[in-house]
Amino acid sequence: MSLSLFSATAAFNAPALHAPAASRSAAVSMAAPDINTMIGKYSVKPIVYDPLNLHTKYDLNWLREAELKHGRVCMLAVVGWLTVDSGLTFPGAAFEGIKSIDAHDKAVESGWMWALLAAVGALEAIHMSVVVPKLDGDWGDWEPGNYGLDPFGMATESRKIAELKNGRLAMLGFSGLVTQTALGFPDWPQ
Repeated sequence: MSLSLFSATAAFNAPALHAPAASRSAAVSMAAPDINTMIGKYSVKPIVYDPLNLHTKYDLNWLREAELKHGRVCMLAVVGWLTVDSGLTFPGAAFEGIKSIDAHDKAVESGWMWALLAAVGALEAIHMSVVVPKLDGDWGDWEPGNYGLDPFGMATESRKIAELKNGRLAMLGFSGLVTQTALGFPDWPQ
């Protein structure tokens, strides 16, 4: 029996990729920033809190890019959640009188979720066409999260740190909003 289970699982394994392991670590260490000098780091002691040692396993620029993107999305999600619950929704009969917890299901029923999926998919494809080639290589002058959209010159170091910290707070806050609503407090605010 154990042999048959082994052969069944071995049949679904992908062939091993023959990329040299040394080139990945050399490329990452060559292009990765120093974790001790990155903005927005939290350190109570002289060491940075990273119990899983992620900074040695992954490209720090990629991790920062993901952190900024998720933080920005969650900042928008918190605003959207509170806006819908305060009564401001999209026009149309499909969205009248709904709460945020029901918005996903209503968007699926009305067909608007396909438009959202197409728009987000197109933006992700554009973003990944820029970021994926930089993985395991030289990021050059690319700064994670900087898309060149700063017409008023507001991207100072203090604002970058504020955006990073507000994004972290929004990720936690949005999880709390969704969890509390799903646990039985859907009528807040009233």
